[in-house]
Amino acid sequence: MTPARPFSQTTSLYKKKNRGKQQEEAVEEEEGEEDEEEEEEVFDSRKGGKKKSKVSRKEKGRSNGAASTEGSADPSVPQPDMENLFDMTELSQAYDKADAHFLDELKMMRRGGRFSADAIGAIPVQPDKKSLKTYPLRELASVQPATARRWIILAYEEDSIKPIMSAIQKSEDFNQQPQRSEENPLELSLLVEPERADALVKRVKDTCSNWRNKLRDESHKRETLHKKWLSKGMILRDDHRKLRDKMQKTQDDRMKVIAAKEKEALAYIASKFQS
Repeated sequence: MTPARPFSQTTSLYKKKNRGKQQEEAVEEEEGEEDEEEEEEVFDSRKGGKKKSKVSRKEKGRSNGAASTEGSADPSVPQPDMENLFDMTELSQAYDKADAHFLDELKMMRRGGRFSADAIGAIPVQPDKKSLKTYPLRELASVQPATARRWIILAYEEDSIKPIMSAIQKSEDFNQQPQRSEENPLELSLLVEPERADALVKRVKDTCSNWRNKLRDESHKRETLHKKWLSKGMILRDDHRKLRDKMQKTQDDRMKVIAAKEKEALAYIASKFQS
């Protein structure tokens, strides 16, 4: 039989245990109160000054996190950060991506416009009807000129012949049915007309116009974020002006590059058709 503890000992143990529990509850309650409200000095953009505002610590943490990770759909791309307000790395990378795309288009025009080995090889081909996946024609066949107007396409596998024919026929640039060779089941021939000088000039100007619009679109996205920061009182009006000026200078520098590349491409076309 277990000996009974003296009443006085049982009472003291109960009081000690209860006292510890009450202390834990008091600490939790105090932390909860601290979490609920915290007086914070924030900028009021409408009044042009600062005001005292009680903000929940949890809400403050959520808002700060949202500010630093806003638009972070792609983790590989750096995002605007309130800690580095004037760092526009993500905008520069967006500009770089646009530059690379449109420079490739201009280079393709200098190598023969739409009707070149590069242009034919870039046609997307869907080898399997059950799959939406496409491959550049150059991965399924070689492309080489036979005459000034005739191109030869040599498929690596006979199964690729029909998908290649279908892709060329659907292409807006070519829109014709390649002819199969009677002697070689892997060979297709394609007749194309060289682009005229006026058509190439128009394409160069259209490409550079699209290039400029793409950069303006990227700048607009960043400016929209700046305005959002200002409206929420997260930045000062002076900072907003500095951000706008810095972004405008960066965009202007890129626009000068586009103007130079456009002038260079048009000069090349003029010299090519004069010779």
